[in-house]
Amino acid sequence: MLAGVVSAGVGGRVVMRVVAILDPSTDGAFTDSSATVGEFTLDGTIPLLVLGAILGAVSGLVYLGLRRWLPCPTRWRGVTYGAFTLVTGGQLVFDPANADFQIFEPVIVAILLFAGLFFINGILLASLLDRWHPDPIYPNSRRVSRAVGGALAISIIAGSLLFLGVTIDHIEDEGTCLTAVGAGNGCAVAAQ
Repeated sequence: MLAGVVSAGVGGRVVMRVVAILDPSTDGAFTDSSATVGEFTLDGTIPLLVLGAILGAVSGLVYLGLRRWLPCPTRWRGVTYGAFTLVTGGQLVFDPANADFQIFEPVIVAILLFAGLFFINGILLASLLDRWHPDPIYPNSRRVSRAVGGALAISIIAGSLLFLGVTIDHIEDEGTCLTAVGAGNGCAVAAQ
């Protein structure tokens, strides 16, 4: 939960603020979640912290289940898990139907900043959980380890290709929307 609150909650709020500062022309625009760009409210921050705690707890459980099969040395588990979560579950954040990525410019900066939060979460999770809940000693099964590690590597490669395609689409659509309508309905006011 702690890693999620720091990365998704606090980190998400910081990234949103940086993105708004980098593109002052969006001040006052409505995002896909019906938030107003440039406004920092407690009503907007508390749900983000709660969501971060929930996602952090779920991500921590997934990490505990997968960590021994991550296809990397132990010291790189956090970065690898961050990449894994970015290109799998992170696809929900970078949804092509999310008009927010059409509002902000330069969109590549917004994408990179939000993507960085997945790596921060992975690094925090790995350092905290590997310290507080060390890997138990498992019976050695090279066949299972190779199969699961291979499946994870394929997931990371396929997810990376999908993420790259979505990122290219976001770059092509950058600046085509001035404000969004909630619930993924797209642009309310198209850019001139």
